[in-house]
Amino acid sequence: MTEQKVTFLNKDLNLNLAGILRLPEGFDQNKDYPAVVVTGPMLSIKEQAQSVYAERLTEAGYVTLVFDGSYFGESEGMPRFQELPNVKESDIEAAVDYLVGLPYVDAERIGGLGICGSGSYMSVAGVKEPRLKAITAIVPAISDISTSPMMGFFRPEAEVVAAKAAYEKGEGGLMFLDFMPRAFDEGAAYYYTARGNRKGWSNQVVAWSQLELVKYNVTNIMKDMKKPYLVVSGENAWSRPSSTEIFEAVPHGNKEMVVLPVASHFDLYDLEPFVSQGMEHILPFFGKNL
Repeated sequence: MTEQKVTFLNKDLNLNLAGILRLPEGFDQNKDYPAVVVTGPMLSIKEQAQSVYAERLTEAGYVTLVFDGSYFGESEGMPRFQELPNVKESDIEAAVDYLVGLPYVDAERIGGLGICGSGSYMSVAGVKEPRLKAITAIVPAISDISTSPMMGFFRPEAEVVAAKAAYEKGEGGLMFLDFMPRAFDEGAAYYYTARGNRKGWSNQVVAWSQLELVKYNVTNIMKDMKKPYLVVSGENAWSRPSSTEIFEAVPHGNKEMVVLPVASHFDLYDLEPFVSQGMEHILPFFGKNL
């Protein structure tokens, strides 16, 4: 496997995004390869859970692309740490733009895989981006945030609106949400240990992100999903109800939801045997549909 650091442009925002392109063993630039855009949890950077799955897909013969979203990691955008659904979807479209421009990528065989928050963003991209041919969502966590446990991370709306207005007038600093506190035991076991802690990652997110997130109803959008669709969840995943809602909203029959016994939400980020168990379904799915 070969890894290359790459940059590509989000044309909508005119921001350069930093990515890692992975090429399979024995890569031949004269061949046409299927490719998968792999995106990670909310607030994540490219070296975290998304790279776990990208490496496994590349080992199986796929060109893969992971990247830092706008406002995160090594990518451009100010203020930093804005988690905005429409921007996440735009970033995915930019990644597809980049892959389509590579002479060795088959433009008719590009898929998407998203984890946690971006399991939902990638699902929506599957509805809106025609060049994505098949979608896998790993523990997709956002169905309707207004009714989810994530509301516990949010601050009172009036307080956030006032802080945003003050910042835009130059009369105050940024307000942040503590989006992955150490007290969240299962999250802390990933993000604050060698499993997931990476240089450049922060648990802070600009508070006004919640104003967009709270309106983001993925379940309604998925009623228009027409692509082959795979959801992988865990028996004990806190996100399982949201994942089920998203899956059930898809109207067609070319879909599958796999629930791995014993697994929790964060187990599916990087732990064995759960990643390998997930790949036992992911590889046949992409093999059939890309």
